[in-house]
Amino acid sequence: MIREEQKKECIRLYQEGSLTVKEIMDKTGIRSEQTIYRILDAADVPRRPARPTGWRTGISFDKETLDIIEEVKPRNISAWVCKMIKKAHKM
Repeated sequence: MIREEQKKECIRLYQEGSLTVKEIMDKTGIRSEQTIYRILDAADVPRRPARPTGWRTGISFDKETLDIIEEVKPRNISAWVCKMIKKAHKM
């Protein structure tokens, strides 16, 4: 049985957009992608557009930035960098 708190967290994480469905499963304890999508559909949460596959870009970091990354140790560097850029842009 999925608890209400799990559903709310699932919806929040999905709408935040920085985690994959599999990562949301790990964080919420929900064991099925299908269940995730059922929760989202029941809450009328629109699906994210499909991400283009194979699209990548290279990026270089200076020493100070690499030191910060090493200190923070983000689990997903790409998601973390995207989050930091969006946060800085809102300033």
